[in-house]
Amino acid sequence: MQATRTSPHTESPVAPPPPLSLQTRMVLLSYFAYFFYYFTRKHLSVATGSLVNDGFSLETIGYVNSAYAVCYAIGQFLSGALGDRSGPRIALCAGMCLSGISTLAFGLFPFVAVLAIGFTANGLFQATGWPNTCKLITSWVSDAHRGRVMGFWLSCYIIGSMAATAFAGYLLKEYGWKEIFLVNGVVVTVIGIIQGLFLINRPEDRGYTFEKSVAAAEAAAEEKYGFLVMLKNPSVLFLGLSYFGLKYTRYTLFAWLPFYLEKVVGLTKDAPAYVSNGFEAGGIVGLMLGGYFADRFFASNRCRLALLALVGMIASVYVYRFASTGLEIAGNVTGLAAIGFFLYIADSIISGTAAQDLGGTASTASSCGIINGIGSLGQILAGIVPVKLAQGYGWNSVFISFIVFGVISCLAVLPVARRKRLI
Repeated sequence: MQATRTSPHTESPVAPPPPLSLQTRMVLLSYFAYFFYYFTRKHLSVATGSLVNDGFSLETIGYVNSAYAVCYAIGQFLSGALGDRSGPRIALCAGMCLSGISTLAFGLFPFVAVLAIGFTANGLFQATGWPNTCKLITSWVSDAHRGRVMGFWLSCYIIGSMAATAFAGYLLKEYGWKEIFLVNGVVVTVIGIIQGLFLINRPEDRGYTFEKSVAAAEAAAEEKYGFLVMLKNPSVLFLGLSYFGLKYTRYTLFAWLPFYLEKVVGLTKDAPAYVSNGFEAGGIVGLMLGGYFADRFFASNRCRLALLALVGMIASVYVYRFASTGLEIAGNVTGLAAIGFFLYIADSIISGTAAQDLGGTASTASSCGIINGIGSLGQILAGIVPVKLAQGYGWNSVFISFIVFGVISCLAVLPVARRKRLI
């Protein structure tokens, strides 16, 4: 039954669904918002080698990455709770503008203290992204079409990561590491202003709404939502713990992969930035195929596919750790693509579609924020633990840690994957 406007004299007027053009605009705006968040997230990893060559301590950069991750984890909980209460528009605008300004500051004043303060605070600003963009998508896309839309939308953080790395690599080669911070800071600030001007929190703010089926309406009426309710949900907590292991691996590769490819594998100065994109390229393929298989064979509980993907990721890491130093560029791209293929299937389900299913329209930001907040504890370890392992035991030990954390992720997602239905 199609929803139509009723007379203002009726007791319960029904607003029409938002037009497709308006839905598309909100989806694309949120897509490019999270896409550009990566331009002030991946820049430091590309610049690390050059910073070390210019006298910055590798250990100091490691501690800065960990401090950033602490603020990012705290910010996930805060922005998730606030996003459900006040809406995502202001959070995204403010978060992007402040992230851009903190990045620009180090380009203008390239001192260790500015890097430490700016990049640490950037963790809070970056944390506004994921919970609030997921909240926006859940509000503007109907339940019936969310799976297909998310299959496209989730590519924003993979393609954004690739574009940010490639762009930073270009700036590094042509101009230098200072220009990475200067240019990216300006770009993200401008995109943040655009979000503030054109985003709309929810269809109801423009007189639209999505019609729910009788069964869905009854289920929503009986369900309790809110940040504290999500915090007590065992499935949310298990997925958060699983994401803990995933984020350790993912952010270690984010922060240190270009450095590893340059210093250990022996690639030239600009090649590591481009070769490291093999990780995200494999992720894009995994995301598209994973979305199809999730809908086709795991519709009742996509976490089962996430569990299988985690096993595949562990196997890929096990093979790559022996082969990477003996491979040429094409071989390293292939090995990293295999890791990314499996990792991003699990990542997109655990932090994206499964979190949305558990949170519903009312508590998507809280659910996503909690899962990402717990997961970000693994990101904290990714700042300094790999440095200590590499310095004490060699880079092979870093890949062994990926396997250990992968096993933790498998064990954590197992109780959720065993459920017949996720919701």
